[in-house]
Amino acid sequence: MEEKSSGTKIDVGTLAAIGVAVGGITAAMGAMFGALFGLGFWMPVGVVALMFAISGPSMAIAWLKLRKRNLGPILDANGWAVNAQAKLNVPFGASLTKLASIPSDASRSFTDPFAEKSRPWGTYLLLTLLVGGLAAGWYAAKLDKLLPKAARRTTILGPYDDAKPATSAAPAK
Repeated sequence: MEEKSSGTKIDVGTLAAIGVAVGGITAAMGAMFGALFGLGFWMPVGVVALMFAISGPSMAIAWLKLRKRNLGPILDANGWAVNAQAKLNVPFGASLTKLASIPSDASRSFTDPFAEKSRPWGTYLLLTLLVGGLAAGWYAAKLDKLLPKAARRTTILGPYDDAKPATSAAPAK
């Protein structure tokens, strides 16, 4: 009877191919880094050239797509439903990109109509002081001559006499 192993066998040729690929990649990267570090004081120019080599193709594709002046993808990215490609000509594109200005006959308002409303604490304080002053004047019977007889302090609470000092009962002997 023959036993089957549970693992998969890797062919010797496949292992050799992987080794060759890893060796080739490391040799290429070693050559690039050797050339880059061998530039000396020209190394910043080499870094810029490397960046251009990496991002140059994508910039070229973006430039080609922008030359079409198609507004559809921009509007679609901003949530607008565009069913057809909206082509832009140069004057229309210029009108969309010029700096906005206020018309000459317009007026500006620097107040925000949508700002949260603050409480009128000054009005509340003035109203409290006014009501308190009227209550104190009524209690001191200063408003009795202005009020009808049923609303006077002397009618409701009795006579107000602050001229008599408070007397205490004489002590018993």
